[in-house]
Amino acid sequence: MLEKQKQETGEGGTSLQAGKDIKIVQNVGLQFSEVKEIFHLLLSENFPKLREIASQTAAQNIENYLEKLETKFSQDFDRIDVEKIKDPDVQFSFNEVVEASARKGDKVDSDVLSELIIERISKKSNDFISIVSSEAIKIVPKLTAEHISFLSLVHYLSSVTHTGFIDLSQLEMPAALIISITSNSFNLSRSNKQYLQFTGALTSLNIISNDFRVTTKKRYDFLKDISNEDLEKLAEQKAPSYKKLMDIYKSSEIYQITLTAVGQMIALANLRRVLGNLDYGIWIK
Repeated sequence: MLEKQKQETGEGGTSLQAGKDIKIVQNVGLQFSEVKEIFHLLLSENFPKLREIASQTAAQNIENYLEKLETKFSQDFDRIDVEKIKDPDVQFSFNEVVEASARKGDKVDSDVLSELIIERISKKSNDFISIVSSEAIKIVPKLTAEHISFLSLVHYLSSVTHTGFIDLSQLEMPAALIISITSNSFNLSRSNKQYLQFTGALTSLNIISNDFRVTTKKRYDFLKDISNEDLEKLAEQKAPSYKKLMDIYKSSEIYQITLTAVGQMIALANLRRVLGNLDYGIWIK
């Protein structure tokens, strides 16, 4: 992949980028200052009667969150339609983030919230994705780290196929990355899964079994003629992390679970950490 040309400017400045055309790029800091101002305004409207110590903690939580959001804003600025920031519905989503961040601080997954906010105001976000991301923003503060991990695990095992793979060994790296961000959910209890169903992130079906070995062979054409038993042996040798995920799929009864659009949105926002620029529109449509 070609590296983008980059030129930094001071606050309030502009830069010229040379490529096929010359474009004037507005300073990211100026764009984010509007977001920051909205967050501070919403904080003052939401928490006017808190005791002084609680008010100070809420304000500090917001400042900590804004630092992370600004970094994300800068990294993903090319995705963002800054005009959407002025949309009252977007600002309602901002309000949800302000309340969650101010009250819970580090207990809420700020990275997932920030990704959902960016997707909410992205250029590619259509009406349906905007609605789903707004609902996801409401639910994330109600979830633990294990809940978000589990949604990510379910989505990866149920719905993600890596295109262009021609050998089982290629599944090792992505599988290892998935394990690194989801292993805390491998033993998620049934009551926690029921809670996720209550939030509207997933539904549970009474399916007796679904063989993930068969699913894998359907996804990857180069494996279609191999027996189920040989697939397990080959995975143990070439992609042990993927073999572990195959086992988790069965032991955690993931075959009984279907994510809702909101559950998928949260899962994708988390999976982007390790899988890169996933296109939400592939699944949420």
